[in-house]
Amino acid sequence: PRGEVFALGDCAAYPPRPLPATAQVAAQQGEFLARLLRVPYDLATPVPSRPATAKTPAELFCNATDLAVMARGFQFLDLGILTYLGDSKALAQVSFGGEGPTVKGAGRVAFALWRSVYLAKQMSLRNRLLIAGDWLRARVFGRDITRF
Repeated sequence: PRGEVFALGDCAAYPPRPLPATAQVAAQQGEFLARLLRVPYDLATPVPSRPATAKTPAELFCNATDLAVMARGFQFLDLGILTYLGDSKALAQVSFGGEGPTVKGAGRVAFALWRSVYLAKQMSLRNRLLIAGDWLRARVFGRDITRF
């Protein structure tokens, strides 16, 4: 029956244009699905819905109709592309608001942006400190190329 299957990731078709097969899309779709499944939806109906009388913070995530609250469709927000090239160099293409202006850069400035985003995406302060310490150690002493 319709409404019982969610398709996200590379297998999902997006009508206006296909989404890029990147981790950025997968992460946004994962957050979308987690928020959607956090609310008790009735998956037996054609479109995932729940009683309109329920009031939760998820109301911001849903469209309200007369009889039910229906899930909104996924919308991808393109934040840009960062690529590490090695030797302290990277490429950056940063978008501001999807269809807005795009800023492109390369070299050490893009590398600094890549590292800052990489650290910001870490889940804990401990991981951020360990990674920053590892980067500093590699810069001072070089990479460890020994094998055990």
